[in-house]
Amino acid sequence: MNRDRIPRFRGALAGTLLLTTLGLLYAEPRLFAVAVVPLAYVAFGALSSLAGATEPEIEREFDAASPPPGSEVEVTLTVRNPGESALSDVRVVDGVPDELAVVSGSPRAAVALRAGEEATVSYSVVAKRGDHEFGDPAVRVRTASGTDRATTAIPAAGETTLSCTRSVSDPPFGRASPRRAGTHTTDSGGEGVEFHSTREYRPGDPIGRVDWRRFAKTGDLTTVEFREERAARTVVVVDARPVARTTPSAGYPNGAELCAYAGERLYDSLTAANVATSVTAVGLGDGDVTGGLPADDLPWAASDADGASARLVFEAVGSAADRDSPTYVPGDGTESGDGPTPVASPGATTATADGGAPTDSAVRRLLARLSADAQVVLVSPVLDDWPESLARSLSLRGHDLAVLSPDVTGGRVPEGERSPGRAVAGTRREVRLWDLRTTGATVVDWDVNDPLGIALERSLRTLL
Repeated sequence: MNRDRIPRFRGALAGTLLLTTLGLLYAEPRLFAVAVVPLAYVAFGALSSLAGATEPEIEREFDAASPPPGSEVEVTLTVRNPGESALSDVRVVDGVPDELAVVSGSPRAAVALRAGEEATVSYSVVAKRGDHEFGDPAVRVRTASGTDRATTAIPAAGETTLSCTRSVSDPPFGRASPRRAGTHTTDSGGEGVEFHSTREYRPGDPIGRVDWRRFAKTGDLTTVEFREERAARTVVVVDARPVARTTPSAGYPNGAELCAYAGERLYDSLTAANVATSVTAVGLGDGDVTGGLPADDLPWAASDADGASARLVFEAVGSAADRDSPTYVPGDGTESGDGPTPVASPGATTATADGGAPTDSAVRRLLARLSADAQVVLVSPVLDDWPESLARSLSLRGHDLAVLSPDVTGGRVPEGERSPGRAVAGTRREVRLWDLRTTGATVVDWDVNDPLGIALERSLRTLL
C-alpha cells in the first residue's frame, strides 16, 4: 500500500500565522479570535490519519457466467469495510480489460463506508469472443480532510475471468455407438417411409412395394414410390473475409466474430444430432491457421475425423476477426455514408463478360471440395454479393443451401437514431437476403439482439 500525506492547508496555516503576527503587532484581540478559524482547519488536517484503518475487501461478480459474443454482461463490485473504523472516502476503479467496451454505468465509484458496511458498484460491458482477465481494482482511501491517503491494488474475490469462448467439444472416448450420418428427405421417389407417388410396375421392382389393393380392384400392377431419404453430410462455411469484419456498433464484436460463434454453435448442434458435419472458412490468411493454409486456401475439418480440427478452424476465424478489423461502423460517418465500405478480398466476386456464372476462385475451390450429397450452411453477414454467387453456383449443382446471417448493419441502434448510412446498409442487406431466397436458399436472419438459439432452431429445421 502506497501511503502519503497531502499538505492541503498551507494557505490556512499561512493565514493563521499572519493573523497571529498582526494581532501581536497591533495588540488587537479580535485578530487572535479570527485566527482560530484557519487554525481549526490546520488542526483538522494534522489530526486526520488512516492509522488503524483496515483495507477494504472487494468481490466481483458477472451476471452471465458464459455470455455469447455481443451480449451485455453486468459486472458488480461489492466493496466492504471489514474494520472497526469508518472509511469516509473510498474510491475504486475496476481493472476492465482494454478489449472490452463499457456500455452502461461506470467502473469507477466513490463511496463512504461505516464499520462493517458494504456498497455495490455496477456497470455493463460487451462480451467478446475469448477469455478476458480483469485486473485487480485500484483503490484509494482518504481521510475526510484528504490530507492522508493510501493507494493500492486489491485482488478481487469471486470471478476474475470473463469467458465467452464456445469451443467445439472434443469427441468423448468410448462412444457406445459409432457416429452415423443423418438423413435428408428429397423430392425424388425411391426407398423411404413417406408416400410419394405410384407408377407402373416394372420387372424387378420389389414385391413389397407392389400396390396389391389396387391390383385386387383393377387388375393393374403398380409400384408405390416413397419419398427418398439419403444420407446427409452438412458443410458449415464460415465467412471471415475482410468485408465481413464490420461491427454493428463501436466496441461490439464484428461480423466475422459473430459468424465464428454462430458456426460453432451450429456445428455442435448438428454433430449432437448425429449429422456428419464438416466445417471450413473463407477469407483466412496463413498466419491465422496453425501450420498455414492448405494448397486450396480452405482449411477443412470433418466431425467423423477429429473434433479438435474443427476447433482449430473456428479459432482461426476468431484470429482473422481480430486482425485488420475495420475501424468504421455502418453509417457512422467514417465511410462513404451509404453503408459498409466494400473491402477488396480474395473472395471478391467477378463475373464473365456476358453476365454468366461467376468466376470466383473461392467458389470454385469450395465446390471442388463438396461431395455430391453435401448440403451447405453458409454463416455470413451478407455484406456483398459473394454469398449470392455461391448460392447460384450451388443451386446449379444440386446442393441445398441454408444461410445463417447475423445482422451487423446497426440493428442495435434505435430506429429514430439510425443514420442514413445505416439505413441504406440495412436495406442493401435485406435486398441481398431476398436475392438469396430467390435462388432457393433458406435464409435465417439473425437479429443479434435476440438469443442465437432462436435462429439456430429455425435453421436446424431445414437440416435435420
